[in-house]
Amino acid sequence: MKIIVWNIPESCSEQEVRDFLGRELGHYAKDIEVFEQGTSNAYAKVDVDADDAYVADVIAQQFNGKQLGGVSLQVSAVPFGDDDTPPRRP
Repeated sequence: MKIIVWNIPESCSEQEVRDFLGRELGHYAKDIEVFEQGTSNAYAKVDVDADDAYVADVIAQQFNGKQLGGVSLQVSAVPFGDDDTPPRRP
């Protein structure tokens, strides 16, 4: 299961995003990929290390709204096979 994190500030580097997500998600963050960093459409995909699919939903609900660089992040769980890119900003 994956979670998608978006609304990442343009000012955050890929390493800052990885460090923040790794610290906040702890052992649940199995793999973190950051895309389009430095743009208004920056987002990250996080593989969640959990046996039950509902765990990603709970993590997404708890993590939604956390602040990175003064900006509230948006987070959602993505079931396998679904589109795993966030909505693009115009």
